[in-house]
Amino acid sequence: MIEAFKTVDPEITLPSMLAFLYAVERDGQAGNQDSITQRLDMSGATASRAIGHWLTFKRPGQPGLNFMESEIDPADRRYRLLSLNRRGLAFVDKIKEFVNGASNG
Repeated sequence: MIEAFKTVDPEITLPSMLAFLYAVERDGQAGNQDSITQRLDMSGATASRAIGHWLTFKRPGQPGLNFMESEIDPADRRYRLLSLNRRGLAFVDKIKEFVNGASNG
């Protein structure tokens, strides 16, 4: 599975992989940064960097992978809800192919 992640970014970090898999585990809905921070036992800064990896921009001026979307939480506008977009869902299929290929060969 790690090889699948390395195809999109050879220098991907474990926290970034875990943040993506957390969204996959929740049917594409990652919740907000706080839920990722708590579930994955990361600091807020680590979770922020891990999530940014999958958004349109990692940081201002530095493109991300654009596999997740972020929108304002209507229940609490202080938070942003994260979810896999079409590219992210296609990557889930790629991960499954890598896993199935590894288990068959």
